[in-house]
Amino acid sequence: MLLYKNMEMSSAPSAPQASQIPDLVKIGSVATDTAINVQTDILDPVIFSEREARFVLDNKGILHSNSRITFSTAGDAGATTGLGRAFFPANIGVHSLIQRAALRVGTKTISEIEDFNFFSAYETTFLPPDAIKEREQVMSGRFMSIAPSLSNRGFAFQNASASGKITESLTEAKSIQIDNGKDAISTAAAGAFWETIPKATAPDNGRVIWDYQDEANKPTFSILLADLFPFLKMNQLPLYMMSEQVSIHLTFTPQKAANDSQRLVSTNGINLTNECTLVRSDCQMIADYIYYPQDMMEQYRQANSQMTFSYVDYQFVKRTVSATQYSGGLIQNLGGAGRIVNKVFVGTQVGTADQQGLLNNYIAEGPAISTTTVGTVTTNLKYNDNFLYPIDVSNNARHFHNLFSAEGRVPYISRDLYRGEGQLAVDNAAVKGALEFEDYPAKEVLRQMFFYTAYRLNKGERVNSRGIELYDTRTTMSGSGTMRAYLQVVKVATLQDGIFTSIFA
Repeated sequence: MLLYKNMEMSSAPSAPQASQIPDLVKIGSVATDTAINVQTDILDPVIFSEREARFVLDNKGILHSNSRITFSTAGDAGATTGLGRAFFPANIGVHSLIQRAALRVGTKTISEIEDFNFFSAYETTFLPPDAIKEREQVMSGRFMSIAPSLSNRGFAFQNASASGKITESLTEAKSIQIDNGKDAISTAAAGAFWETIPKATAPDNGRVIWDYQDEANKPTFSILLADLFPFLKMNQLPLYMMSEQVSIHLTFTPQKAANDSQRLVSTNGINLTNECTLVRSDCQMIADYIYYPQDMMEQYRQANSQMTFSYVDYQFVKRTVSATQYSGGLIQNLGGAGRIVNKVFVGTQVGTADQQGLLNNYIAEGPAISTTTVGTVTTNLKYNDNFLYPIDVSNNARHFHNLFSAEGRVPYISRDLYRGEGQLAVDNAAVKGALEFEDYPAKEVLRQMFFYTAYRLNKGERVNSRGIELYDTRTTMSGSGTMRAYLQVVKVATLQDGIFTSIFA
């Protein structure tokens, strides 16, 4: 009997240990050979209007962070004159439709970003040009891929018997422009650019968008969940372990008068007939649910009855600043009191081009540029009674370096696009043969439109009750602008017995 009892005890299964089970939630490789099944569901919004949409997820499997939400417009923006086109802004694409994105579990907001379209403009600067050119302009409508214009187009068309033609140089580039993979055209983008140019006519060099990007053709684009919510860049939601409802709430950019659209842009000089309208049937979530073997998922649930992990979210500060305030030295409290803040980035939008510009209003500008100077920007950050830099930063190269240091990623923007230096974002008047895009010269719509300043708070300290103060002096801005600052704060999430909670670290 004793021998039988020992055998019975030895054959009883032991409780699973967390260290013996692969981490199924963290994004990365799983250290085991196992079968993985992915189930894809197409979810319609439970609430939809021109102002908002809400999706509710099924509590099953593990939500893949690369799930997407698709959007389409009715092709009703139109053009009042000529043969121009309407399309989504070059640097953010279909992200221009989203003003606010929130991920909620039950009644609790886990992740939320205000002015998401402006946030997306900042994130796009870190995307490699090849990824934008080969993938993003098809998936999300972004085509902000900058390349040298390796063509020196001739203007000697004085002989009436000579037909217009393009002469290309493979060794010399005197300008830069957006390169979406299309060949250059020789006539105005708002005209019949596909026709041969008349004799004795100088070519009007430029590029245009692809036909599938034209709003009149009702394109369908999508946004990654991981782009909407930084929480999902490092973690995947174990929906099968959660007993509360998980929902995604999107607030859309408001519809405005056609020529004040903040959703679309158009060919230079072409006005829109209407603001674009969203198509409800095309607003869907393509949700990928990951399934591992049932016994593995059940063991993971038992071993992680209480799961805790940290992630980052963003706090947002927005205000109007006049040129005089900037020249006199702006001191702005950004908040963050009692929080652990990893980084801060700031951008100021001065121009309000709306639909008359490749980037719409999703820009960040520095001081006005003249023939002799690009102005000066002097910044610093103060928190916990100490300045981040012992000496205020005013060198443009240092600003760029701090941007790279704060993100740990290289911004794929040139000196011209960052601070107006370099003299490559030019027009035909300055450099013969410089390309235009949809009849917009680079000097007008790209030069110094990506001037972001970023700060890495690398001490890991909790910010005291005074908060973070931004010291920013700019001489001289061209006018009043809207300053936007985003603070990356650390949060801690806990999943215990199916209940999800989130607090600031």
